[in-house]
Amino acid sequence: MAKSDALVGQDLPPYELVQRPSSLLLRRRRRVLGTLLLIAILLVLVQLESITTTPTSVPQTQSFVEGLNKCHQVSNQGQHDTQALKDRPNPRWNPITGQQIPIVIKDASLFDGDSTRKGTFDIIFDSGVIWSVSPASTQNSIPKGARVIYGGFVTPGFVDMHSHHLLLPFPHLSSTSDVNERPLLGPITPFVRSIDGFKPYDPAIKIIASGGVTSSLVLPGSANIVGGEAYMVKNLPLAGSAGEPVVDELLLEYGLPENSRQRYLKMACGENPKGIYGNTRLGLTWLLREKLEKARELLQRQVTWCEAAFEVEASTFAKARRISNFLKSEGKRPDSFELETLLALLKGELNVNVHCYEPEDFERMLSVLHEFGVHPRAFHHALEAWQVPELLKHLEENITIATFAENSLFKAEAYGANLRGPKILDDHGVQVALKSDHTGEENFAKYLIYQAAIAHSFGLPEDKALQSVTSVPARSVQQDHRIGYVRPGYDADLVIWDDHPLQVGATPSEVFIDGRSALHESKSSDELTHEAIRSSKLHEAPVMRTSIAPDQKEDICGRAEGPHSEVLFTGIQEVLIDLPTHLTQNAKNLTLLVEDGQITCFDERSACVSSSGSEDGLTQVELNNGYITPGLVAFGNNIGIQSIPSESSTGDGLAAKNGDALNEQKAVHFAKYGVHFFGRGFTRARIGGVTRAISAPHSGGGIIQGVSVGIHTSVNATILNGGIWKDDVALHFTIGQAAKGDDTLTVSSGIERLRQVLEKGKTAESGIYYQAARGLLPMVVRAFNKDDISQLILVKREFPSVRLVLYGGHAAPLVAKPLAEAGIPVILTGNRGAPDSWEKQNVLTGPPLTESPAKILINAGVLLGLAVKSDSKIHGLAQEARWAGKYAGLTDKQAIALVSTNLDDILGTRSNKKGHYEPLTQSFSGDFVVWEGNPLRGEGSVVVAVQDGGKVADCWPDTTDVVL
Repeated sequence: MAKSDALVGQDLPPYELVQRPSSLLLRRRRRVLGTLLLIAILLVLVQLESITTTPTSVPQTQSFVEGLNKCHQVSNQGQHDTQALKDRPNPRWNPITGQQIPIVIKDASLFDGDSTRKGTFDIIFDSGVIWSVSPASTQNSIPKGARVIYGGFVTPGFVDMHSHHLLLPFPHLSSTSDVNERPLLGPITPFVRSIDGFKPYDPAIKIIASGGVTSSLVLPGSANIVGGEAYMVKNLPLAGSAGEPVVDELLLEYGLPENSRQRYLKMACGENPKGIYGNTRLGLTWLLREKLEKARELLQRQVTWCEAAFEVEASTFAKARRISNFLKSEGKRPDSFELETLLALLKGELNVNVHCYEPEDFERMLSVLHEFGVHPRAFHHALEAWQVPELLKHLEENITIATFAENSLFKAEAYGANLRGPKILDDHGVQVALKSDHTGEENFAKYLIYQAAIAHSFGLPEDKALQSVTSVPARSVQQDHRIGYVRPGYDADLVIWDDHPLQVGATPSEVFIDGRSALHESKSSDELTHEAIRSSKLHEAPVMRTSIAPDQKEDICGRAEGPHSEVLFTGIQEVLIDLPTHLTQNAKNLTLLVEDGQITCFDERSACVSSSGSEDGLTQVELNNGYITPGLVAFGNNIGIQSIPSESSTGDGLAAKNGDALNEQKAVHFAKYGVHFFGRGFTRARIGGVTRAISAPHSGGGIIQGVSVGIHTSVNATILNGGIWKDDVALHFTIGQAAKGDDTLTVSSGIERLRQVLEKGKTAESGIYYQAARGLLPMVVRAFNKDDISQLILVKREFPSVRLVLYGGHAAPLVAKPLAEAGIPVILTGNRGAPDSWEKQNVLTGPPLTESPAKILINAGVLLGLAVKSDSKIHGLAQEARWAGKYAGLTDKQAIALVSTNLDDILGTRSNKKGHYEPLTQSFSGDFVVWEGNPLRGEGSVVVAVQDGGKVADCWPDTTDVVL
């Protein structure tokens, strides 16, 4: 060891190294030279790469990076915040016009989006978000400075998942209508967006909100197979901090980054694109598949490009060179501005909503979409979905059917509807949403809740009916983390009702959107607090209509209508017709005896049993809540004249345009010659207690419509057996925009021609004009505008013998007193009207924003009748009367007269004998209807309808197997 240490200390190499110096040094030199050589090579390569790529590196790199970013965007697309946290801010709230103080609703009845809760609740919200929902019994503390509202019935703000307001603003004008992109760009326009046509000044925004509808999906129309992108909005006008009409500030997702918002697509099939473009369903389906295939091919190219680009991005060596080589071989990322929306569709980034009505269209549309991996969220309209609920569940497990409760019969694919459709779908476990469409007065979004009330009336359970306008549509549009419920963390979109919302005539007393009042923005907090105090009374839902099985009907009605039969109906609780004095004291204990199809006794039970001679062989039908009303009268519909308005072959058709209104023989046509006792309208009339209809011919244009006919609606009515109860009821005219024709090109010329017709009638010796001018035949004039109605008042003053009747009459309340003074009665179709046209732009929209039109007319002394324009709504005439009666302060008897005896008084069609009962013979003059349940509240089912003279005309028209 010492020797070795000594050698080291003298810096002498060890023995072993001394023996092999050449190999060690050689290895060291090689390592150094190799390292130097490698560095040199790398430097050369880097230099060469720099030399070869420098001239194109910037644009190439930029092109690559842009494409790569799009690839990453695709990977991250569709990730949305879906959490409803208590401390979640409302992105629409702003500190200037947003909710400024906490609001507390105390002791309220509550439907929370899932169910109607037992007891009463306190709800606290601030800054546009619900803080707490708790039982009132817990004595919740009230935040300092809060506004407090007591009582009422609270629901979430309603969600209308199909509306066209903003694209069809009130009043409708061609210059502001942007609902359909047609026909220049063809039937496939996924690239257009409804937001680009929004009119943020649309008066409908506030009117819709006044009905409790706080959120709406506004879609392009249904002209195209692919109509374009739709947008969710809140119905709060001028919502931003500056209070200006800004489109973006209407969006439900305003305040969120655009790339994190939910996207929606509108598609359509069936009659609309077929009729507009002249294709068949065959051709339209091929066009859709062709376009989707082009999008799929492009998508595959994009996927391939992105996969290769990700490999380049992940590389660490010679990246610039690899990018250059990649772009030389693959080019830029393939893209198409036109196909971008369809690419998003194929990638599952769009919430797809398809307008379809019929089973075969559902099936074929799903076949095409599934071929390309697309799964729609909802079918809209879908009036025949009730026929195939199991097929729909099988083909698309999570589909929502966004449909109408009653709006139907207006075209062939809407003719197979069923008032029990929502119930049937729900029975099969299919999600049902009810929506408006909102293209005008016939499907006015303000009355969305009435759709739910009708569906409930025909069997949809209470909670399901309310879900159909709250949580179900919210879930379908993928916004159920913000809207559709009354829960902590949800947007403060709440409605306080003056009654249970499914009750006919229920109206919001307050509507909050993002915590702001949509009804009373201009009022002070003190005024609001005082005005909003309500009773804490619990409100009950209406009961459903009763229907019976076909075999039950056969048994009961066979006895009531057959020979040698005696049926005694008991349990009659309310009588809304005139009774003789001796019966009025016992009106709640009356019975009805039917013998051989005739009413032979309407009196106390003892009297009717005595009348029958014996109880032996007497069949008794016990009603739980029997009502008796006059037979209702449908006025101005298509009953007996046209089954499907859009199909001329289904009825009388259109008369030629009036070339010369003064030529009576050519200008005047008679409905009595074209009556057909067939059509779905008759069915709805019968279940609605309508025993008679008054229908006029359809005019092709001009002021003269023709002479109306009075027909019975009973199931066995025919031309030959007395189905026509009055040949000539009235001579019908039209004044205003709809009257412009060959002979009357202007409104003024129409009024002038009307005067000339009356002048000619005064000098004639016979004929229809002669009868009208002398008051022998009523002259019904349809008009809407206040000034046009005023012209008719002047006509009446000049021709006092004319029995002029105003029909339509939306603006009649604005001249109610002059109408009453002139003795002009009104048959009003605008009881729940909308300012949807220029000539109706100033009409009253009714509570809660304005007074009730019916109330104003009745208070002024105008003799008033009510009518609905659509055959599909005839079943609800009694409810229409209830709506008017509630706000006019009418009794049920006075209300039902609006759709029955008042119309007879207006038109002079009452029987010569005043309707009454003779104490001994019990003979009665006039139609009447026996109901199970209150028809005014949508609870009544017709048991028997009795014609003038006592003949049973209909018995239990609504059975469980009838398509209504």
